[in-house]
Amino acid sequence: FFSLLYASMNVISSSLKKGLVREKDTEKDELIKQLKELREKITSLEHDNDVLVSENVALQEQLEQEKLKNYELCKQRVEEKRAQISILSSEEQAIEEQKELLKALSTEITKFSAEVTAVDK
Repeated sequence: FFSLLYASMNVISSSLKKGLVREKDTEKDELIKQLKELREKITSLEHDNDVLVSENVALQEQLEQEKLKNYELCKQRVEEKRAQISILSSEEQAIEEQKELLKALSTEITKFSAEVTAVDK
């Protein structure tokens, strides 16, 4: 009786072990599959990151070029404004000189007029 019971327990034990092994193999296969998927995602994310880093570097270089271009344009505008100010200053000085000449001429005309009036009397 015990040998039959022992044999039955061995069969059940063996079946349980086989079931557990199959279940562990299935879990192992699922974990391996998940691991492969995660590695693929990591690779994909690393690639995306590399692309974004490259784009960022390119944008930073473009920004620096734009800053330099804007700086050069501003520098050019400042030089143009300085030239305009210089021209205006020269024109203003010429106008002041013309005013002085007109005053002197007016004074001369007044003197001449006084002399003509004095001669007439």
